[in-house]
Amino acid sequence: MARTGNTTADGYGYEHQQLRKALLAEAYGQPCVHCQLVMLPGQKLDLDHTADRTGYRGMAHASCNRSEGARRGNAQRRRSRTLKTSEAW
Repeated sequence: MARTGNTTADGYGYEHQQLRKALLAEAYGQPCVHCQLVMLPGQKLDLDHTADRTGYRGMAHASCNRSEGARRGNAQRRRSRTLKTSEAW
């Protein structure tokens, strides 16, 4: 999903921010939804969306969450790219 520069349109609006804030305190000491390592106080944490952004997977290390998003975006770009072969020329 391409970013629009609008936090609400991108899925990070007021409701997302309030839910993340409410879940943050109890996330510490729990496993990250991506790497399963314990999330510790002082680490940056994100509230992870499902791929289609219709729901949430749970709290995750910011680095794990953003790496997963980058992998998904890169894979989508590779799939949408059309490569020309010598037969197509």
